[in-house]
Amino acid sequence: MLFIRKYAVVMLLAGLFAFMPASLSRAQSLPNAENYLAIGRGVVTVYYRAGDAKVARDYLDWAVAYRPRPDWLSAHTPISLSIYIVPTQSEFIALSGGMLPEWGVACAITGTDVVIVRSPRIVELWREDPREILNHEITHIFLDQYLEGARVPRWFHEGYALYASRMWGLESFLRFSVAILGGRAFSLHSLDSGFPENEERAELAYIQSYTVVEFMFEHWDESQMQLLFARWRATGELDTALRTSLGLTLSRLEDKWRQWAGVRYGWLKLLTSATLMWILAALLFLVVFARRRARNRRKLDEMRRSESRLIESNIPAGPYRPEAPPAGRHSGAEKDEQGPRGGGVA
Repeated sequence: MLFIRKYAVVMLLAGLFAFMPASLSRAQSLPNAENYLAIGRGVVTVYYRAGDAKVARDYLDWAVAYRPRPDWLSAHTPISLSIYIVPTQSEFIALSGGMLPEWGVACAITGTDVVIVRSPRIVELWREDPREILNHEITHIFLDQYLEGARVPRWFHEGYALYASRMWGLESFLRFSVAILGGRAFSLHSLDSGFPENEERAELAYIQSYTVVEFMFEHWDESQMQLLFARWRATGELDTALRTSLGLTLSRLEDKWRQWAGVRYGWLKLLTSATLMWILAALLFLVVFARRRARNRRKLDEMRRSESRLIESNIPAGPYRPEAPPAGRHSGAEKDEQGPRGGGVA
């Protein structure tokens, strides 16, 4: 069984990671449809209880609109799909065999076409997008149906579900970059049938699984991947399909992925390099210099404005009129000037 847990950290691009307990028997896992109301369209049927009618309609619309990635797979959809919206925690635990943690919100039962989702009414704080969660679980069902019962390694099942549902964000990117830097990536053999029980290491396992699937779909073109999937269905084993379609072993695939991941996600190594320290120091100097220069310009402009205002305050208002000389000086000058012209001394 494959199931989704609620991610504890709130991010703009939050990731959602799954854990897989031991498989349950089909008889033990399947709900009794007689206890539910049902709505359906095409190959999709949603089972629900009173109080979840609106949620059921939303889930039906989303399930019918589901398309897998990449584009060449989008023409294929699940051939049969049943979605159960479980209204109580006790019933959810019973249907999962009691193996899901308390924060588990959805599960897909492998070997069946059944997805079980907790009703939003019993989820105290649902931070993830319900449609993303549903798409993630439908992808597990789709992959089993598309590969027609072939054995699918755990890392591919979870990595492809994350890839198809686009549940991958910035925090996940940073987390995996740190793991690559610290040499903490897992071997694919160790992730073949199960993931670590430790929550932090399990999250890393899901991130790594995503990157391996991402690498496969980006490294090989559509025709090569179509051939791989066709050989996978025919032989039932991924390693055999890789040999007969792409000409490499699973071990060689892992080597190629590690080289690719070291370049794509190993950029964090730059953050610890001496070269970057000098670059950052130079950038810091330029920023400080630019801010100081701008501050000095502002001060100089303010001084100029102050000087202009001071000069303008000493200029009289109105049109300019020359100042008249003192009255006494003007009379004396006129007498002196006119005296000689008036004649001789009496």
